[in-house]
Amino acid sequence: MRRIVLIFRLLAVTALVALLTLTPKSAWAKGQLSSGDPQRLEVPGQPDAFFYRPKARGLRPILMFLHGRGGNPEEDCRKWAKVATQFGWVVCPQGPEDRGAGARAWNNSIPAGKQITDAAVTALRAKFKGRVQTRGNVIIGFSEGAFIAMQLGVHDPQKWSRWLILAANDQYWWGDAPALLKESRGKVKRVFLFTGESDEVAENTKRVGDLVKSAKIPVKVKIAPGTGHEIPGDRMVTNYRRPLLWLTSG
Repeated sequence: MRRIVLIFRLLAVTALVALLTLTPKSAWAKGQLSSGDPQRLEVPGQPDAFFYRPKARGLRPILMFLHGRGGNPEEDCRKWAKVATQFGWVVCPQGPEDRGAGARAWNNSIPAGKQITDAAVTALRAKFKGRVQTRGNVIIGFSEGAFIAMQLGVHDPQKWSRWLILAANDQYWWGDAPALLKESRGKVKRVFLFTGESDEVAENTKRVGDLVKSAKIPVKVKIAPGTGHEIPGDRMVTNYRRPLLWLTSG
C-alpha cells in the first residue's frame, strides 16, 4: 500500500513539473501574436499611413491592406501584423474620407486610392531606402478596399503582382476587365480570393475567379464555411497564413 501511495505522489509531482514547464512556453506563444502598436508613416499630401516593419532583414515586399468602408486602418493594421510581418512590410493607408473615431472610407474613388497608395509606397521607400521592393508587392483589399485593390491590380500589375482579395465582386470590374487581365498575364503572378460562405458576394467571388482563370493567371478561390463578411481578429493567422505563403512563394 505504501508503495502505491508513493507512486501516485511521484506521478502527481511529475505532472505538476510538466505543467509548470509548459505554462511559460504557452504564454510566450500567445504573446507572440501581439505585435504592439503600428508606427505612423507621414505621407506628403495624403493622410498618414500605419505600418509594421518586416521580421526579416534585407529587401522585402510590401503587403498593403486597404480597409473596408468605415473600417479603422490602425486597428486593422494590428490584426494584419499578426500574420503578415513574416512576409514583409505591412502598410495600411487611410482612405480619403474621415468618418470620425478612426473610421475611414474610400468614397469608391479609384483616383484617390491610387494617389494614396502610390504616395505611401514612395514615403516608405524614402524612409527605408533599399529595404522596400518597388515591384512584386502584395495588395490586400477588403470590401470597399477590395474594389480599390482590384482596380490597382489590373492597372499597375508590376507593382501589385500578387493579390489577396477579400469579398471580391465581379461587378467591381467593368467592360475592359477581360482585356486588362489578359494584358496582365505574366505580370500578375498569383491571385487568391477569399470570401465567407454566408457573404452575399460569394457567387460574385467565384465569377471573379473564373475571369482570372480565363486570363491564364494562377488563382485560388476559397469560400470559407461558417464565415460571414469579415473574419474575426483571433482567426487571422488560421485563415490568412496559407494564402500569404502561397502568394509570396511563387
